[in-house]
Amino acid sequence: MKKSIIALSLALTAAFGANATVTYHEPNAQMEANLNAYGAGVGNWEEARLTQFTMADSHLYHHHAVISAPVDKMPMKVVGGLDVSSIYIDDVVPGKKISLYDVMRDRASIQNYVVMNKKGEILAEDYWNGTDKETKNHLMSAHKSFTSMALFIAQEKGMLKLTDPVGKYIPEFKGTKWESIPLQNFADMNAGIIDLPANREGYHWGDFGAGTSGSWDSSMPSVVGYNGLVINKEGKLVPKPDALGDLETFSDYLKAFAAQIEPKFEPGFAYEYKDLNTEVLGTAIVRSSGLTLAEFFDKYLWSKGGFNSEATLYVNQVQESAASGSMNATVRDFAIGSWLMVNGGKNYKGDQVIPKAYIEQIVNGDEVVKEAWDKVSYEHGIFPTAFYKNQWRTATHPVTGRTVSTMIGVNGQYSAFDHKTGNIVAITGAYRQPSGLQMVSLYMLDTIFTIFDHLDK
Repeated sequence: MKKSIIALSLALTAAFGANATVTYHEPNAQMEANLNAYGAGVGNWEEARLTQFTMADSHLYHHHAVISAPVDKMPMKVVGGLDVSSIYIDDVVPGKKISLYDVMRDRASIQNYVVMNKKGEILAEDYWNGTDKETKNHLMSAHKSFTSMALFIAQEKGMLKLTDPVGKYIPEFKGTKWESIPLQNFADMNAGIIDLPANREGYHWGDFGAGTSGSWDSSMPSVVGYNGLVINKEGKLVPKPDALGDLETFSDYLKAFAAQIEPKFEPGFAYEYKDLNTEVLGTAIVRSSGLTLAEFFDKYLWSKGGFNSEATLYVNQVQESAASGSMNATVRDFAIGSWLMVNGGKNYKGDQVIPKAYIEQIVNGDEVVKEAWDKVSYEHGIFPTAFYKNQWRTATHPVTGRTVSTMIGVNGQYSAFDHKTGNIVAITGAYRQPSGLQMVSLYMLDTIFTIFDHLDK
């Protein structure tokens, strides 16, 4: 028994050792124990009722990759000038006003935020619920926007083309109706993914999305370590079994998906938010570059963009990461992600990091994505004046006409930039309701647009 434990320990050390400036780590047992005292842990951490415990430094209770803090950091200058406690908006009680500070901290359950101008100067920031400037906040689906940056960098480097058929990078789709769909349709979430494989019983994301299929099925995140890893009967470290059985790698999941599911519509017809679109993009990046997702981020994005701190991604036993929601970063670095967008993809030294054409597509959209917006997804009912392009949402305020583009995470993770001024609002929230009307109203209409309007006076 003792020998097997020693052998397993050595195997884990080898599996989660160093690789260039990315290192791979096991979960922190004390963090898991601390969460367990509140009924939380790696098995159920993303349930909405637990988010105020679990969104900060969530990598610590997962197997994870650490992307080193860059040597070349964008200087952070705090100039102030914005006090959200002095901004008042109409309360729900007729005739009353409420401060934006109270809306953000109390009603919206925001954990921290940064307001930055186009120069990169910090106009305001606050840290609540025990967080601070070095807290690695789980970005949930806002990670998708960073993945799309990496995708277009890969295209710029000649590793892939967005016009390529997906089958070139996903041989698991060969011989199916998915095979010939271009990568660009997956980037715009109009590739025809509507139906998904069945979930495990009681899965809490099961009714989030079109119909009742959810935005992802329970097996997809499980296979990439989202809910922890276990030791199987053979003594191997593997993902937890789920509705599709004992899947050990993401390739196993792709095969199971392709065997069960066909495109619901022709490519480009309908936008519908399904995380598998992003996972296809992440897989294309990994397979065309020969790097893990964490290593690609480190080499081509994180080390070059002027980011200030470490970032982390959850991993499974073969160092695969979910491309749609495994990233943890500081809120200042979250803001820098949008700062790169308003500065044409160039870092603070003027080096081109993100292709300019990528940003122009997100800002302007195209007829295909604008027509696809209201065909299936519930989102057009919440925000009709919007579209989805390259894993970003671009929305125009229905009254003021102000347009913003934003990364979005399901529990209130936003990094938005104002098209008119180049101002940026980055927020990491722990909202106890996945998306929906209340969250969009609190974060987009009450907070982000209000701040942009106030700064533009």
